[in-house]
Amino acid sequence: MADTSVITVMRRRILCKATSGAISSMPAITKVAFGDGGVDANGDPISPSETQTALNNEIARYDIDSVEYPDDTTARYTVTIQANDLIGKKINEAALVDGNGNLCAIKNMYSKQKDEGVAFTFTFDDEF
Repeated sequence: MADTSVITVMRRRILCKATSGAISSMPAITKVAFGDGGVDANGDPISPSETQTALNNEIARYDIDSVEYPDDTTARYTVTIQANDLIGKKINEAALVDGNGNLCAIKNMYSKQKDEGVAFTFTFDDEF
């Protein structure tokens, strides 16, 4: 299977500048973007590119519900797609988005079709 997740070059540049003191702060992760362009014709997840600045086919963005820290080097973001949102859509790509609207990390996955009346809760681990 293809490598299905990546931290974007844009985010790595900001991390580099923040850790070296070139900038004093960096924008927080505030949203998760979802799309339906993360699979090939056979339905298998494709490899995202570290240079992507957008999902292949973004369909929605949602605010982060919560952040947990399951260990010292992982931030776990949780987002809920409400029961009456994105009905019938096949979600197969997601990205962490910072407060400036930049994609920071991208994850492609097998399609999950959103049924009416069912809420989806996604977790996205940002590992350092």
